[in-house]
Amino acid sequence: LSAAAPDGDGVTLAAAEARGRAALEKMREEAGIDPLERKTRERNAQLTEEELRPVDPMEGVMPEVVSQRMLRRVVPFAGLPVFGAFLVFGGFWYANTQLELDLPPMLVAYSTQALFFLSFAGISWGVMSTSWDEAEEGSLLGLEQAKKNTAMMRDGLRRGRAEAEEEYAEDDALEDGVIMSKQALNRASRRKKK
Repeated sequence: LSAAAPDGDGVTLAAAEARGRAALEKMREEAGIDPLERKTRERNAQLTEEELRPVDPMEGVMPEVVSQRMLRRVVPFAGLPVFGAFLVFGGFWYANTQLELDLPPMLVAYSTQALFFLSFAGISWGVMSTSWDEAEEGSLLGLEQAKKNTAMMRDGLRRGRAEAEEEYAEDDALEDGVIMSKQALNRASRRKKK
């Protein structure tokens, strides 16, 4: 039936739908439910406690002390190899043009690329060897901090992998008709809406 086509009693579907909506709104008003408040309640009922908690703008932000400490480490560990690459390139140029040595271009390319790679490794070392604790300064080279930070990073990756595997297991169970958690129930209801 189309919305404009009358049914057996000569009433169009659009008119019947409008009457039904009006009756529903009247019942809600009599019950004392504000339509906007009802929609907000329905939306909030689907959110978890963590999602409803107000967001702290400083949450997840690296403290200024730690970022400055990290920058002080990254600059020398990454900057010196870059500076060295320019010196090596200049040295090869000087050796080829002024000293008339016939050095293969491949040697220039490999040596400068190795220094640029060392610079990228220096960025990683500068970040991983910095103390991520505001109160703790750390050592000059940061060997113990690098071990600690690498362990923390591996633990985070392990937890993330475990959470992903758990979510995949819930999805597989959901396909079999088994709902294992509230998150799986929410995902199932979202899929049905699509």
